[in-house]
Amino acid sequence: MKSGLRCWIDLGLAGVLVAGLTACRPHRETGQEAASVAGGLPAGAGEILVTPPVPAGTNDLFEDVTAQAGLTNFVQQFCDTRLANIIESDGSGAAVLDYDRDGRMDIYLVNPGPLDGVTHHAPGTKRQPNRLYHNLGNGRFEDVTDKAGVAGAGYGMAAVSADYDNDGYPDLLVITVGKLILYHNRGNGTFEDVTDKAGLTEKGTGIGAVFFDYDNDGKLDLFVANYLTFDPNYSLYFNPEGYPGPLSYKAEFNVLYHNKGDGTFEDVSQAAGIRLEGHRAMSVCSYDFNQDGYEDIYLCNDATPNVMLLNDGHGHFHDVAEKVGVAFNALGEAAGSMTASVGDCNNDLIPDILVSRLGYGSLYMGATNGVYTDRMVASGLGQLTAEFTGWGSNFLDFDNDGALDIFIANGDAHHLVGWESLLLENTGGGNYINAREKGGAFFAAKLRARGNVLLDYDNDGRMDVLVTAIGDRPFLLHNRCPNGNHWLTLDLTGTKSNRDGFGAKITLTAAGKKYYAEARCLTAFLGQSDRRLHFGLGAATSVEKLEIHWPSGTVQTLTNVPADQILKVKES
Repeated sequence: MKSGLRCWIDLGLAGVLVAGLTACRPHRETGQEAASVAGGLPAGAGEILVTPPVPAGTNDLFEDVTAQAGLTNFVQQFCDTRLANIIESDGSGAAVLDYDRDGRMDIYLVNPGPLDGVTHHAPGTKRQPNRLYHNLGNGRFEDVTDKAGVAGAGYGMAAVSADYDNDGYPDLLVITVGKLILYHNRGNGTFEDVTDKAGLTEKGTGIGAVFFDYDNDGKLDLFVANYLTFDPNYSLYFNPEGYPGPLSYKAEFNVLYHNKGDGTFEDVSQAAGIRLEGHRAMSVCSYDFNQDGYEDIYLCNDATPNVMLLNDGHGHFHDVAEKVGVAFNALGEAAGSMTASVGDCNNDLIPDILVSRLGYGSLYMGATNGVYTDRMVASGLGQLTAEFTGWGSNFLDFDNDGALDIFIANGDAHHLVGWESLLLENTGGGNYINAREKGGAFFAAKLRARGNVLLDYDNDGRMDVLVTAIGDRPFLLHNRCPNGNHWLTLDLTGTKSNRDGFGAKITLTAAGKKYYAEARCLTAFLGQSDRRLHFGLGAATSVEKLEIHWPSGTVQTLTNVPADQILKVKES
């Protein structure tokens, strides 16, 4: 290959560089433009290699099964020679959904592609498609992108899924720079682009979104998190090793769309009070912070304080982040926040918030008085994470012992340099230790990681992980934890409430121990995890009591529920 370009092709991933990239092939020595493994660079640009399979040791809890699973024709298309600007640095993510309602979680991967003014791609570079993979139920996936009609367009960043029209099939929203794409699920394995018809006219630099029912009318509304208006001509910056930061560019307003129930949405941002000046969102999540029955919004922002938008139940929101202690990190910094994961990590039945940052992260512990305490240092997380830049972070109970552990995808923000991902084990009460040795070989691999989403793709009750990385293949990590702990997964269907059951509050008791979680659109950095609620139960073989408070006000109680099953519950 010319100018030192080379391809790595493993037999198990041979299709990746053929189908997933613009090109990775020899070219004539005539000065002809050609694409590198990065997916659209001029000849002589350099090399970005695809990570080979990571063999797992015999006792490793997580195994890289990407090739065996058939996710072999996708590599994130990176059209540049380096991380040249703040948009490129963010990468792209993935969403988990059961698009055909067969009970198995499918995967949707988002591609950035070339974008004039942002990437420095070879002339004529074609955008590579997003990919939808259908879960075949035998540990393998099939690419159904073309059949489903969801290849996407533009510079893709993120995706989320929900049944916005309550027809029983999850729909798909793709967030790109300058445009949203709403795919309506027809229920026959295909989707229709209904963006314009639905009234989603947002033109911002979208980076995340969440479906939630803010007014409890049984219809899912949509909050879109926008980043910043990138200016390729900005020149007041003198560091040749980096690029201008977020405060160099104009902030963009976020958008709240109200679901009108007829397949269309209405922009109610101004009336709802969510158009706050000066913030550059990186991600958004929803949950009922003050337990008043209405879902609130938490926004992670880049270089400005994070925002907690409290829902007053009458269609209005106001920011209480500083008041309740979730605006800054423990050092008083508004460091660049990537994403927030919400869960009860100390088992006090109050949700906590984990924030990953470019800088010192936070573990905000909730309390009965509604004020959070940042226990980043006291929990052990400060020392464990300080040397990294954390992007995608998630609570998960990887060993089903009933305590929420943590997975963090790390990557250098300014250079195409790989860092290790982190598996952090909760030893009880929200205190953490490094579980890298238990996790296995993957946690020594240095990746340009960005997003990570959770899913139980084989329905065995152990949470698996999907990681996305810049200019690289995805990483599907199969959880092989053998410890014999028990579990329960809830798959909710609303009737009076929205069909996904988002906003439902679940309390369960197993072996005398109580657990709490909320059904939510489980957003992550640049994507969304498996919407089903997973509980690790430790040694308990059954749940004595399961109580569901639906958004409609209905309370449903089940007793003596056997463990180790995916339990479908329909609102009664």
